Formats: sequence, C-alpha cells, structure tokens
Amino acid sequence: TLNGKEISLGFMNFMAKFQQASYDPMYVSYFGTDYWSQGVSEGMTMEDSTKKSIADNLELLYLLEEHMADYQVEISEEETEAMKEAAKQFLADNSEKAVKQMGATEEYAQELLRLYTIQQKMRTAITAEAEVEVTDEEAAQRTFSYFRVSATSKTDSEGNSTDYTEEEKTALAAAMKEAAAAAKEDFEGTAEKNEYTVSTYSYGKDETSMDEAVIKAADALKEGEVSDLITTDSYFYVIRLDSELDEEKTAEKKESLTEQKKTEYYNGICDGYKEAATYEINESNWAKVKFDKLFGAPAQEETDSESKSE
Repeated sequence: TLNGKEISLGFMNFMAKFQQASYDPMYVSYFGTDYWSQGVSEGMTMEDSTKKSIADNLELLYLLEEHMADYQVEISEEETEAMKEAAKQFLADNSEKAVKQMGATEEYAQELLRLYTIQQKMRTAITAEAEVEVTDEEAAQRTFSYFRVSATSKTDSEGNSTDYTEEEKTALAAAMKEAAAAAKEDFEGTAEKNEYTVSTYSYGKDETSMDEAVIKAADALKEGEVSDLITTDSYFYVIRLDSELDEEKTAEKKESLTEQKKTEYYNGICDGYKEAATYEINESNWAKVKFDKLFGAPAQEETDSESKSE
C-alpha cells in the first residue's frame, strides 16, 4: 500500500517477471542458471536485490503520478490509445507460455507504459525548474596526448600474456626512458617509430579515473611540453600537454555537469516525496514472487524444460 492505496500483487509480479525476462538471456551465459540465488551484497541474493529495486521503483512511479498536478503534467487521449495498442502488441509478440510465466495482461502492460510515461514527463518538468549553475572553474578541462606500455607483462601475437622478468622490466624502463627523451623532440615520430599508440585524455578538477602520477605530471606541464618518463604500478607513460584549456572539452563538461546537477535536483524532489509517503510491503505476499523459472532469448527454440520458457 502507498498512502493508503493498495497496489496489486499481480501488477508487481508482472513488473518483476518483465525485469527478469530482460536479464535471463544475458546473465545466464555469464553466471549460470542459478545466478538469481547467488549473493550480491549485504546478505542479499540477486533475486532479493532486484525485487527490492522493483518495489522501490514502483513506489516512486506512483508518487510521481500523485504529484502530476503540481507540474501540470497530463496524459493525452492519443497517448492513452497508443499505450493500449502497444500493450496489445506486446502480448501478441510473446509466446503464450512467456505471457503466462510473466503474469502479463493488457491491463498490466498498459499500466506499466502509463507509469513510465508519467515518470518521463515529470522528470522533464522537474528538471526544467531546476536553477543550476556550473562555473568555468568547475568545467575547465586540460587535454594531453600520451603513449604507454605495460610495466608488468607482455602479450604475444596470439594474445597470450606473460609477466616480465626483473631483467626485462629493467630493460623496458631504460628503453622507455630513451623514448621519453626522444619524444621531447618529436612526440608523434617517436610513437610511430616504436609502434606505440597515441591517445588523448581530458581532465579537470574532479578527475578520479586517470592515475594520480600522470595527472600530477600533466599539471606541471605547459602547453606543448612533453613529460619525462612517468612510472606507475601498471604502466610507463609519456605525455604531451596539448591544451591548458580545451574549449571544446570544457563546453562538453559544462553540459554534463549541468545535467548531473539537474538529475541531483530531480532525485532530491523524489526523495522528498518518499520521505513524506507511507509505503508498506506485505512481505509474505511479495515473497510469493520468485524467479525460479528462467526465460530464454526470443529467438531460442521452444523447450519443455522445467527451467526455461520462451
């Protein structure tokens, strides 16, 4: 129940099985047919975690519906008719066995479409009112080119990897030091001569992905300068700073940070809705929803196996 309104277990079951049907064909190939019972975190199985996510998401979907009037959000008659047709098509596109296993009905399929349409409209309306600002300092991006080689192992022509011996590591470090010196005169030429791949990387004040030693070296360079050899636990790097302020990458970063802040605003509104709501799960009923029969890929040949259905 949400704020005193009952939510159908049949609909929640359909949402859960619909999610399961999208997971099974992919995850079974990676984790085996028992992956739903495997632990993922905090003593929860994959099934427990997925069902919790579904229940939390359903709460939000209905809360967004409750607040549609706050943002003048509506579902048009044309949209409703389109959802009805899509729901009918959904059932027609799936086998009778799959429809039964999902507990799917036209009513449930249409309701899911309606809720996701409301969520999309509400997200657009809520983020449109968000007053966010991204400063030039926040968005500023520096860009460098680099080439690198593994400091730990080598790979042969067949893709087999072998760890370096200590002697090989010493020889490689010396060779890379020479390459770094040559790169100060001709960066691309040195990379080409040694068959190193040149890549580019942009970063700003929020950088967390690139190795800290590489970023520290990049910060010490002026535009056009090439670093000395940079040694990390995994690679030997040589970098050239291409731009102290990459305007194109800075503009892209400003746009992504703006969207990130709008998303944070939206999430804050949603969290407020949840804090003010009373949402209760009948755990004994919800426990009846189990992922004990797997769904196969759409193109998979139909089988009578107890563990699979199309």
